[in-house]
Amino acid sequence: MGESSVFGTEATLNRRNFLRAGLALGGAVAGAGLLSACSPGSSSSGGGGARRSLTIGTVVVDDTMNPMQEQYTTFQFNAFDTLVRRLRGDADATPRLAEEWSRRGDTVWRFRLRSGVTFHNGAPVTVDDVVFSFSELLDRQYANASIIGGVKQVRKIDATTLEIETSTPDPLLLSRVGQIFVVPEKYWRDKGPEGFMAAPIGSGPFRIKSFAVDRGVEFAAYDGFYGTAPKTSEITLRYFTDPGALASALEAGEIDAAQNLGAETIRTLAGRDDLKIHSDFSGNQNMFQLNTTKAPFDDIRVRQAAIKAIDVKALVDALTYGAGVIEDGQLPVKGVFGHTPSITRPAHDLAGAKSLLKSAGAEGAEIEIFGMSLYKKLYEAIGAQLQQAGFKPKINAVEVPVWVKSFRSGSDAHVFYRGASYTGIFDADRPYTHVSSSKKPFVNDKTWDRLMADQRTELDEGKREQKLAACARHLLDQSYILYTYGAPTVGGTRKGVSGFDNGNGLMLLLDGVAKQEG
Repeated sequence: MGESSVFGTEATLNRRNFLRAGLALGGAVAGAGLLSACSPGSSSSGGGGARRSLTIGTVVVDDTMNPMQEQYTTFQFNAFDTLVRRLRGDADATPRLAEEWSRRGDTVWRFRLRSGVTFHNGAPVTVDDVVFSFSELLDRQYANASIIGGVKQVRKIDATTLEIETSTPDPLLLSRVGQIFVVPEKYWRDKGPEGFMAAPIGSGPFRIKSFAVDRGVEFAAYDGFYGTAPKTSEITLRYFTDPGALASALEAGEIDAAQNLGAETIRTLAGRDDLKIHSDFSGNQNMFQLNTTKAPFDDIRVRQAAIKAIDVKALVDALTYGAGVIEDGQLPVKGVFGHTPSITRPAHDLAGAKSLLKSAGAEGAEIEIFGMSLYKKLYEAIGAQLQQAGFKPKINAVEVPVWVKSFRSGSDAHVFYRGASYTGIFDADRPYTHVSSSKKPFVNDKTWDRLMADQRTELDEGKREQKLAACARHLLDQSYILYTYGAPTVGGTRKGVSGFDNGNGLMLLLDGVAKQEG
């Protein structure tokens, strides 16, 4: 399995991933201003009915319409489709292109396609298309290939059936498959990847009418979609780089809804009759790790002191206006598989932190807090709290490329901002992967390695949940993580808008969004 930072597995430094990183603090990165100065106006069906079109503003910008090259995007989930789907809060995978599936052994899953599904050009969705989509993704090593790095083979069984075989048992296989989008093989081969991106064709509830990286995406409902028809026939996703401009456009009625507003809008736009502000977990966590391979954090008492020094509620109130989701003594927050309600974080205890630091002979210990400059305010707030306990922190906030290099190659810092993004797979394995990753792991612990190996191949969900809880308890007992919070995602809608689900973080499902006239 590859890395899964806030930049995704390959840490590609494109515009979307830069903005993704900026959301981890609870707001968004302030860019050069508004990308699109104007957008198509929303049209009405007349009377008091639902509008035929609406506009949603977002700071999550895509550079390409290649569904293999992006991860967890709005265009993928609305214009394309997957075999199954499993999103945050789903107890089980739900049918999409596949209507039935079963495990044929520890490493083999069999899927049967539903009949009558077509792409936007009218061509039927076939098993050959599915096999090709997986093979092309892995052969060309597009960004999404990292999600299914454990897939050994995808093979056709008959006209309606295929099998996916993995190298080892994979309890997350259905969640991973739910991130792999199917393209029409013939059209892709005829057009080539570049031609396909210029005129993309999927099988989702919407087709893509137009796309421009400096404006956004226009979606139109696909009349041939196999499922329930979208509630709104035309939706424009309008790109912004400045969250302030996004908020102003929502206030002015230039857009009907906004995705990933800055956290300050919880305060500035609250109480308005014409607007509703939505806040939920964004799927991004800060995840600070303590370097246990060097002094002073090679002493567990010093690690415990640092954890006790952190007043996470004060951080959440100051930096996210109370909307952040506290890491409650474990990395997976509530709503992520592997979260254990019985585990709680050590109480903020400044006196206890000072006592532990004194007993370890580490009063005045100089420590470096290292991370990307986007989160300097967070580092400063944490540094101030650690200083109160007796540490002497130094903030090293670097540019994104420098941080990425350190993330991959390793760092000698005492406290390192890892960042973790679930990007559609809301499972504790995502942040746990970072604990002993990189070329200079901060943890050398055979017990931890064994616990991780055990949960990664456990196919029984109940048993695996227990093993993930054991991982969480071990991290807490050893005080490896400086627990802070998961960032919120803040959205807004104008009066009359319904079906806007802000709970999926970077991605919006558009088929249920509507706005009532009058």
